[in-house]
Amino acid sequence: MAQPSLYSHPTRRSAIAGAAGLCTLGWGIAAAQGKGDAPDQLERILKSRVLRVAVPQEFPPFGFTKNGVLDGFDIAVARMLAGDLRVSLKTLPVASGERLAALREDRVDLVIASLGKTAEREREIDFSTAYAPTYMGVFSDSGTGPTDLAALKGRRVGVVRGSLEETELKAQAAHATAVAFDSSAPLLDAYVRRTIDAFAAGNVVAESIPDTALRERVRRVAVLRQSPCYIGVRKGEPRLLARVDAFLAQARSSQALMVNAMHWFKHSLSPDMFKDGKG
Repeated sequence: MAQPSLYSHPTRRSAIAGAAGLCTLGWGIAAAQGKGDAPDQLERILKSRVLRVAVPQEFPPFGFTKNGVLDGFDIAVARMLAGDLRVSLKTLPVASGERLAALREDRVDLVIASLGKTAEREREIDFSTAYAPTYMGVFSDSGTGPTDLAALKGRRVGVVRGSLEETELKAQAAHATAVAFDSSAPLLDAYVRRTIDAFAAGNVVAESIPDTALRERVRRVAVLRQSPCYIGVRKGEPRLLARVDAFLAQARSSQALMVNAMHWFKHSLSPDMFKDGKG
């Protein structure tokens, strides 16, 4: 089958909306009735007809605000899921370090915010199947920056505060000087201004730098770890977790995730990238 292209659709929004329509499962409220007296989270969502989702605050291309409008890869996934559930979407932009707290404190129903899985996090929340197979690495200019982790000694490396990249950089390159930023936008700005020598981020962040000339100079110094993105679900909500996984399975088979990624990640992607969602 030929790889889908955004150019086969009249607009990006219609492409994503059309793809979302393909993965609609049409589960009604009647299918969501719990066996106990207290409604579970899926039932509450369907009865309230509102899906509350924590999304990236300023972390392009996953989520960001431009001209007062929230958009990005994760926001599009949240819109598709809300459409699939036939409910309205209420987003809560959060910083990386606030994602799990927002879920635990019942401020949101789900986290769709470039969330990676760790053993520590799995003790706190549950994770869906992967919806964006990515990796985290250290990046710098070709020819002028460090060439490997050992070469980071004494170098200033930007990270997003509270992110897995920060944790992995400190574990694997303690000899580097980690410089924390609240989001990827000021991190990349600092890199452009040369106040840091390199930065640790997800590969799609590096590949989506708006400055084309800079993006073409940037190369990978090292892979810190494979880091697929998952949707976060509160513990004790097995039906909501199963419902999210069913949506993602349909979104992969309909190539809705692929269409979305082709727009936001700016690079050619393998047709196999979103096939099984295992990570």
